[in-house]
Amino acid sequence: MLSRSSSVVSRVVVFDLSPLFRHALAELVRLTPGFDLVGETGRIDDVPIMADAADANFFILDLDAGAPALELLEKLKGGRECRCVMTITVGREAELMAAIRTQADGFLTKRHTADEFVRQLAKVARGEMVISDILTNALAMTLRTAPFPDESRNAEALSPREVEVLQCIATGLSNKQISEQLGISDGTVKVHVKHVLKKLRFATRVEAALWASQKGLPPAR
Repeated sequence: MLSRSSSVVSRVVVFDLSPLFRHALAELVRLTPGFDLVGETGRIDDVPIMADAADANFFILDLDAGAPALELLEKLKGGRECRCVMTITVGREAELMAAIRTQADGFLTKRHTADEFVRQLAKVARGEMVISDILTNALAMTLRTAPFPDESRNAEALSPREVEVLQCIATGLSNKQISEQLGISDGTVKVHVKHVLKKLRFATRVEAALWASQKGLPPAR
């Protein structure tokens, strides 16, 4: 099904293999202010078609679909400016990390209540990264088996400003939000994020955020 509303910023396509969950999620999106449901499907091949037809910029994708969902994520992130939320029943470390490294913008368990799910979607729409608490342990476990063990990473290698940026990253803030909170330019934030990832040897900011949370760094003020 396709519809279009030019007055709503987040134009959403929902892909999920489960018809019951998909229809319920689509209806939830339809009723949520700030979101316009432009497509729902259980077929991966339909997603790019729906996206092009409605100029979609927000996708909710079923990571339970495995490798095909990851391929779809990569295609969407490589071809358009968009936000992608991955939904999953049980956190499988390899697929979660693959989705992180393909720049997914959020990971939500299908066990959320409707109200909590909507709150998390709103955060993603504002530019924040969201990860359901139940999934963080699976991701943290994967980090412990990464090529560079935790013992080789040390926050003391960071400058005071880089520590502040890392604290902001750990709370899920976007570059724009970090810029506003710290009173520095977007360009300066990007430089600091790049240095943080390089010094701590992480491929993505999500990995750095998880590591910082596990290490107990205090949140940004």
